[in-house]
Amino acid sequence: MYPHQTGFENWCRGPQRLSSKSIENANYCLDHFFTYAQVNFPSSEVNEITANNVRDYLQQLSSKEKLQVTTVNKYVSYIKKYFYYLALAGITPTYHLLDLKGYSFECRKTYVIDWQDHLPALIPYVQHPLTLWLLQLFALGYQAKELLSLRSSDVKDDLADMTDYLTGTLSFADNPDPYIFASRSGKPYASSNNIMQLVKPDKDLLSPMPLTLTNLRLSYVYSMISQQKYSDKELLDLLHCPPKRLAYYQYNAVQCNLIPFSEEIVKKGGPDAAPA
Repeated sequence: MYPHQTGFENWCRGPQRLSSKSIENANYCLDHFFTYAQVNFPSSEVNEITANNVRDYLQQLSSKEKLQVTTVNKYVSYIKKYFYYLALAGITPTYHLLDLKGYSFECRKTYVIDWQDHLPALIPYVQHPLTLWLLQLFALGYQAKELLSLRSSDVKDDLADMTDYLTGTLSFADNPDPYIFASRSGKPYASSNNIMQLVKPDKDLLSPMPLTLTNLRLSYVYSMISQQKYSDKELLDLLHCPPKRLAYYQYNAVQCNLIPFSEEIVKKGGPDAAPA
């Protein structure tokens, strides 16, 4: 238990009207905080903990434990609420954390664009061949909902420089026209989750854009839009979307942070690392 836990829980449950789940989350965060404080702060007494002590703890969550900014900010919220209760209850003479703020983060989403013509350059860096299939299919304009039904014959004439590499990863022994994403039995995967589990080692391939189905589709869309060589009618045909959706994409393409592809960003561990 952390100091004054019972009183804080009663205050959260009563005047604050927090749900049981929120109180449980607060308890977890505060227990973690005071466990860290006992080892790393000059004193873990509530009257002696400063905003700078809390900032050191938050830095630990961010840099060492690799928590996302939104998660770190939840810790900030619970810690501030706890110290507000202490001041309100007269346990501390003042509210210690008046100048403590949550972490700011980049609101604009980042997408890597224009990787579609550079797939051969990615071959030395991928951990699983299905990653390149995934990239190739999105580069051809397919959507996530279509992936599980695709067979070799659907795309064999569109693979260009990637033909030998990609077809070499498929097994034609028991089926002259295998599914691209299939289990060892030859049956297509039941869910795209199966695919994403297999390509998980390549999730940072196009960092800072995580490798997800949504990100790959949108990076393809924004690549087409940012080239500014297609008319709206051509984009509607390329993206297979209604005019209202295209207008939404065009608006977002301006709002997002679009990074042109370069081989440097795919080198494992950063631009100075060698390929795996």
